[in-house]
Order: sequence, then structure tokens, then C-alpha cells
Amino acid sequence: MNNFIDEKEMAELARQYGPLKRRHYILEIGERLCTHLREAHHDHRGEVALFILRPDGKVLLHTKSFYPAGTYRVPTGGIRREEDVVTAVHREAREETGLQVAIERCLGILEYEFRCRGETLPHISYVFLLREKGGQLRPQDEGEGIVSFQEVPLPELETVARNLRALEAGWRDWGQYRAIAHSFVAEVLGVGS
Repeated sequence: MNNFIDEKEMAELARQYGPLKRRHYILEIGERLCTHLREAHHDHRGEVALFILRPDGKVLLHTKSFYPAGTYRVPTGGIRREEDVVTAVHREAREETGLQVAIERCLGILEYEFRCRGETLPHISYVFLLREKGGQLRPQDEGEGIVSFQEVPLPELETVARNLRALEAGWRDWGQYRAIAHSFVAEVLGVGS
């Protein structure tokens, strides 16, 4: 279904970082999210979702200036067309958080079919569990609009997902989409409610 997946690269991720779970989701989305995804596909072949464990074992979340008030989620970032996934993990962690990270596990690959007005857009998220290894927590890419960080214990990831799913009207489809990775990690790690 998803021509963004390099099966050889996926096999190498599994070899290095443990068995990968693979899930497929079909989501109906509005025009705003559809437009964003179309634009992202011009120079990206997917994204990495960064579940960064701080030294205290809590997961790092962020919010951006244009998000609804009180909305936090894990950082994500695009995989450039000619970039390997592991390089994208380290680059995006540095750009979004200023932190150096070590890969604990690649937990899985989330394949999406976004449907919008008769159009289907494929999208993929590679989900990583990372451990902070150094650096100073401060976004390096000002264009991202990151304004605040928060940390939550792993068992609270499902609460984060519920909060994302509960977003109102103009943010509902985005919240549904972004909640999936949080619920997925809670399930795979066997934490939360």
C-alpha cells in the first residue's frame, strides 16, 4: 500500500532495534490536514515519532505556538526523501529539542491512509523509543514554533492520547491522527490504562 516504505530498510531497523509492530489506519480528514500532508509529501517520505526518555524516565512532550491551549504531544519530524530513517531520528531530535539521543528501540511503523474528498494520501510514521544522552533542552529550529516542553510518565501516554482525541472541531482530525502514536506506544510497552 505505502510506496514510502523501503522494506530492506525496515528489515535492517528490526535487526538493529528489535522486532517492529506494523499497523495500518484509515482516517477521514479535513481540507486543512489534507493540504498540510500534500505539502509534506513533496520533500518527505514519512516521519519519525520521537518518544524521548529523559534521565528521570519520563517522556518529553512539546507544544507549539499555534496549537490549541494546553495541547502537548511527542515531537515528530519529516524524513527527507534521500535520508535514512536513523539519520532523521538524530537530526529531528536535535532540531526540535536540542538533545542528543540514543535509540533504545524502533517500536513500529504506523501506515496511514488519509482520505479527503475522494483523494487518498498515504503517510508513514516510524515510532522510536529514545534515551536522552546529552545536550540542552531548547529547540534549534525556530521555524517549528515550539514554545514549551512538558514531561509525563510512560503510563500517562494514554491520557495524552485522550486529550488529543478530545480536541474540538478544527483540530479534531489532527488530534485523532496524533493520538494514535501515543496509544500505540502505551500498548506496545504495556503501560497505562
